[in-house]
Amino acid sequence: MAGPIHHACRNPWRPPLNEARSHEAENVRQAWGRVTRWLGRNAPKTAASLRGPVAPKLISDAEARLGVSFPQEIWTWLLTNNGVHMADDGAGDAFAGPCGGFLPSGWHLLSLEQIVKVYEWRTQLEAMEPSPDPDRQCLGWHRDWIPFAVETDWLYGRFIDTGTGMLGRWNDGDMNQFETHDSLAEYFHSLADEMRTQGKVEDGRLTW
Repeated sequence: MAGPIHHACRNPWRPPLNEARSHEAENVRQAWGRVTRWLGRNAPKTAASLRGPVAPKLISDAEARLGVSFPQEIWTWLLTNNGVHMADDGAGDAFAGPCGGFLPSGWHLLSLEQIVKVYEWRTQLEAMEPSPDPDRQCLGWHRDWIPFAVETDWLYGRFIDTGTGMLGRWNDGDMNQFETHDSLAEYFHSLADEMRTQGKVEDGRLTW
């Protein structure tokens, strides 16, 4: 697994948002707000598992380390929420802390630190054992994919494709899935809907 993120000497501020990027940012804020409001009202222990925002410079440093620009939606989300608290406070363990694995099937949202670790780990696996078929459905990983949610051993997860802005899923032992959602905002809206219609609350915790 990769080490800690080292700070690069570069301007941590992004250029002013144009109309399209500003619209994307607002969509993510609204969608994520639905998730956090529902958790705050109905599952306070799960709400407490969410971490605070990331400093802009740390996101810029991560981009420099990976050599890829994060989509505006990822920026906006990370500036609001840095994933969930981990079992060992994020010092390297892949297990989410109590109440942190609140996505369906017990998956959890990644912090910026884990985004970097998962990205580098998947990239290393693909480099060591290149996929024989260049079709993206068969690739172990592609540099344009930014992970944002995983199950515990990182063999399954969700990513946003920086080339299209659409979301997909990787599945070890199966073909990758693309266009599962049109955007990160759409995913958060669907998550909020699922929590409301399918989620259960036990002792202040969201379960499925």
